[in-house]
Amino acid sequence: MPTPKHTLAFPSGIPAGYIRLDNEPEFEAEKHLQLESPSSVNTLSDLGYAAEQIADCPSNFGVSSAFRILSAEGLSIMRELCQEMYANRNSSLGTGNNRLGSYIRGAGYRSKFIQDFCDSPELAAHLSQIAGIEMARHSVPAVACGVNYAPEDINRAVDSWHTDSVAFDMVIMLSDPEQIDGGEFQFFHGTKQEGEALLGVTGEQGGTSELPAERVQTIAFPAAGFGFMQQGNMIFHRACKLNQRCERITMIPSFVVTPATANDATNSVNMSNWDDPGIVPELTRHEAWRAGARLDALIDDVQLDDDAGTLLKKLELALGPLQALRESLEKQAK
Repeated sequence: MPTPKHTLAFPSGIPAGYIRLDNEPEFEAEKHLQLESPSSVNTLSDLGYAAEQIADCPSNFGVSSAFRILSAEGLSIMRELCQEMYANRNSSLGTGNNRLGSYIRGAGYRSKFIQDFCDSPELAAHLSQIAGIEMARHSVPAVACGVNYAPEDINRAVDSWHTDSVAFDMVIMLSDPEQIDGGEFQFFHGTKQEGEALLGVTGEQGGTSELPAERVQTIAFPAAGFGFMQQGNMIFHRACKLNQRCERITMIPSFVVTPATANDATNSVNMSNWDDPGIVPELTRHEAWRAGARLDALIDDVQLDDDAGTLLKKLELALGPLQALRESLEKQAK
């Protein structure tokens, strides 16, 4: 598959410790996708966000109901690959206290089939239409292709209450939901600020307490191969504890808003503190790419009557996220 449009290609190498699968089938969109549309969508407005908060987001889209993504053949292959990768899952929690129990980031490094699935222009176009904003596979491979498994300790949540470090992502159920007792995916019907205040947490930090039941909604998966999409940095959400030990595998592809000059919610500063192999170079590539696009646009945006204050503000907008990452790395290097 050629380099995907509007995003960075995967790096040529793979991070240390990741094992590439052999003898995989080739991903074919016409055979392995079965793209349908959600029956319902909760917008950010529906969840109580104010107009000025929504104006800072790329879209008013919030979170959808589950809809079919994978064909029967695509599901069978994807589930088998994720089962095969289980022994090579990430060894560290890496996301903050009280969060993921068992997971893989950067699954596209391990599996060419998964990488090509996440790179699929058909998938990106379909999701862009649903969200009302142009998107492409996320340019940070660690979050572009993720997998969550049932935790070994079922007293832990699959993933506790949090918001994401990227804007748009999906959760695709690969296991038979009829065989899963517990492990529901839920979101808070309110703003993330409300949810965080109720639990006393911030952002990507996990919260394990309960929210008011009347304000919690569960997304039902009709069958394996169905998934839903969310603007994850704005939706306060979790995957509950399992009541019984069982297989629960979900694929989590993430997406970046395009073009590269668009407002980007990727929280590179937070993610730079994760200890996933390769994450810091990936983030550096991402922020350099976005900053380069903004600097190119700045050439035409600079006016001859701009004063120093105006020019400084334009430069800060172009370079701010890259500078913030640089400062984060400077602290780590000390």
